[in-house]
Amino acid sequence: MRRGAGHGLRHAPGDRAARRDPHRTLRRDAGPLLARAAFALLGVPLRLSRVAGHLAAHNSRAQAGRLAAVVTPLTLLVAMACTVLFTQTTLGDAAERQARDGVVADWVVAADGPGVPGEAADRLRELPGVAAVTEMAHTTVRTPGLDKYAAQGVTPGGLADTLDLAVTEGSLDELDENGVAVSDVVADGAGLAPGSEMKLVLGDGTPVTRTVVAVYDRGLGFGEVTLAHELVAAHVDNPLADAVLVAAEGVGRAELAEAVGDFPGVAVHEAGFVADVRAARQQDGAEVAFLAMGLVLAFATIASVNTLAMSTAERSREFALLRLVGTTRRQVLRMLRLESLAVAGIAVVLGTGISLATLTAFSQGMMGEAAPAVSPAGYLAVVATATGLALAATAVPGRIALGRP
Repeated sequence: MRRGAGHGLRHAPGDRAARRDPHRTLRRDAGPLLARAAFALLGVPLRLSRVAGHLAAHNSRAQAGRLAAVVTPLTLLVAMACTVLFTQTTLGDAAERQARDGVVADWVVAADGPGVPGEAADRLRELPGVAAVTEMAHTTVRTPGLDKYAAQGVTPGGLADTLDLAVTEGSLDELDENGVAVSDVVADGAGLAPGSEMKLVLGDGTPVTRTVVAVYDRGLGFGEVTLAHELVAAHVDNPLADAVLVAAEGVGRAELAEAVGDFPGVAVHEAGFVADVRAARQQDGAEVAFLAMGLVLAFATIASVNTLAMSTAERSREFALLRLVGTTRRQVLRMLRLESLAVAGIAVVLGTGISLATLTAFSQGMMGEAAPAVSPAGYLAVVATATGLALAATAVPGRIALGRP
């Protein structure tokens, strides 16, 4: 017996590491255990295929460790793709809903060109039956700390009749050129409340300090900062309003259109027009985000395909043994397809669960409610892509391995 045997037999290096870190063994064994349990559940439908299904079911349970290593990268791919895709749809859905619920005006006047002139808004105010006219202009403002916020300028007079920002603190009745209203996200992040001073840098670089008069909830739909329209128009390149909200009960579209008929490109729309424009802008922003995340998803795809292909290529001895005991080449290939479908199914379920948990937390933090928006077409595309990758990454190496003597 070697020196030191009084303390018992020597352990292998891996065993000594496991004793120092007991959680390592749990982490090492958890994957195969989960894979074995998942494939045990899938064994029932797999066995509906008499030969290939039985082989796939038994192989899956016997090689749980190998399949766990294969499922992991595909699961991450599904989780990442769903998270990237549906984060944008969740934001877009929330922004559109807030914009639709926030516009309480009867009509929206907008222009095909640069914007709606102030003279057009004045003519609308002069019409009998018009209760309020709110000019809206959008811009971007910064803080001295270089935080960047989407902002809007609105006409303060009669704002309650045209726009509902879901104010939680303060009042928009106090909004003027010396005041500012902020979303709850900005208020929480900067520690602001009604009465606080907020330093801003306007669109043309002019620094100003304004008093917070209100905190509102619908920042996604209307911008994180709301200022007086006169202040915003004086510090942007284009002072024209993006849209004019009109509260005019009993006044029809024809009368409003006649009042602004002298201004080319200016038209009268339903109240939902603002939400439609907001949704289009969000879609444009989402496309940019998809492009930015495309490389990340591409690398995840390569990792998944590489793992699947290597795992299949290493099974040439197993395939040879199956052929020696009488299994046909077609049956082996069908077994591989069934295994791939099972792997893809498990990865989709796990990846979907991870993504939903992430999206729920995201929507709860951004909007105060657990309301992830999942596009059925987008989700089906992710599922089809993951399944297609699993089938392709096993079919080609499988055929090559079966072609060897």
